[in-house]
Amino acid sequence: MKMTVASERFEVLDSWRGICAVMVIIYHFIYIVRLDYLHWNLLSNAYLFVDFFFVLSGFVVCHAYRDRLRSGRSVGGFLLRRIGRLWPLHIAVLFAFMLAVMAINISGRHPDHLMIEAGTGNYSMRALLLNAALLNSMGFYGVSWNGPAWSIGAEFYTYALFAAVTLLAGARRLVPAALVITLLAMGAILIVAPTYMNSTADYGFIRCIAGFFAGVVAYHAHQRLRHLPLPMATLWEVGTVALAGLFIASVGTGPDEVKPISVLAPVAFGAAILVFAREGGWVSVMLRARPLRALGCWSYSIYLIHMPLLILLAYGIWLYGDVAGVAVRQDVDVLGHMKTLYDLGDPLLTGVLLAGFVGLVIALAAFTYARIEEPWRDRFTRIARNYETRGRSYAPLPSRSVMGTPIPVRIDRRGR
Repeated sequence: MKMTVASERFEVLDSWRGICAVMVIIYHFIYIVRLDYLHWNLLSNAYLFVDFFFVLSGFVVCHAYRDRLRSGRSVGGFLLRRIGRLWPLHIAVLFAFMLAVMAINISGRHPDHLMIEAGTGNYSMRALLLNAALLNSMGFYGVSWNGPAWSIGAEFYTYALFAAVTLLAGARRLVPAALVITLLAMGAILIVAPTYMNSTADYGFIRCIAGFFAGVVAYHAHQRLRHLPLPMATLWEVGTVALAGLFIASVGTGPDEVKPISVLAPVAFGAAILVFAREGGWVSVMLRARPLRALGCWSYSIYLIHMPLLILLAYGIWLYGDVAGVAVRQDVDVLGHMKTLYDLGDPLLTGVLLAGFVGLVIALAAFTYARIEEPWRDRFTRIARNYETRGRSYAPLPSRSVMGTPIPVRIDRRGR
């Protein structure tokens, strides 16, 4: 039978990525601005959605690159593409945020925690350099500048590890190697990380390794199962969403009380990805709606820009309180832990502010995706292709419809 090759996009998984990015926005918002009625476990534990990103990244990167990483030069091209995917937007957001914080410091009117210092604090020059070099998840410094960007640094160096493992182990031994790496990383988190799967700038790299290589294993499972029918696909999808929600709600009561069971996040999300990669049920049909697919395309921008904007929003609230003489910062009991949050006094107004903030982040993410992510990914793709062909061919880029995918993915279909 003749073999044909067709492009495949995991559109439903992309949509889930966008939804999870929005959940992370809400999670960070409610731990900066008081909104008591949203402090229920699913949202208070939404830091776990970062692990979904890691598992999904391992899944699609393995799908796209496993059979292409066969030499040092192909690894170099792969890493150039990954740099083009992650670093340009990261450095643009970091630079813009640096200018904003500098302007706030020059104004002389700001809370103490927004002070730029040389070697200490959230906004030190030392931390800025570590963030620029994507070394913000290795334990060299605490959470600083654009805090969520720790995961970007962790992911880039995990890409390098994946390339090395794939090159050394080969396609046949990649599954056992990935499984061992996942288990070792999960064990290390369980033993040494005090906050388990809420580890960020301290043990975030290990956390990323656990999730990413679980995604590699999940991809191989998908490859074996994808030709088999999935009866009652809608029931599987609804059940998967319910079980994932129950797992997230059960891992603790917010970021301050994380249970050891949280280390199973790569397993839970790997199972969910296996179900939704089939795209067979009515939940998948709904997730293929155009707005949700767009949200998936913009998810990286959503994730990377939301915290600087949230910090600037918090600064605006603080400035209003400082000028008006209103105490907007209040000590609040959140799930049994005292937090200092910005309190607007009216929960309805705060809810409207949250909705408007999410809308603003999505709108700006659409802009940064089109103006920064896509153009720079294209440029680095050209550089990578030139490197892979030793300068003999500067291959033309694919069309925008292909380049719009976060990861170019291909699958063999036989007998069709």
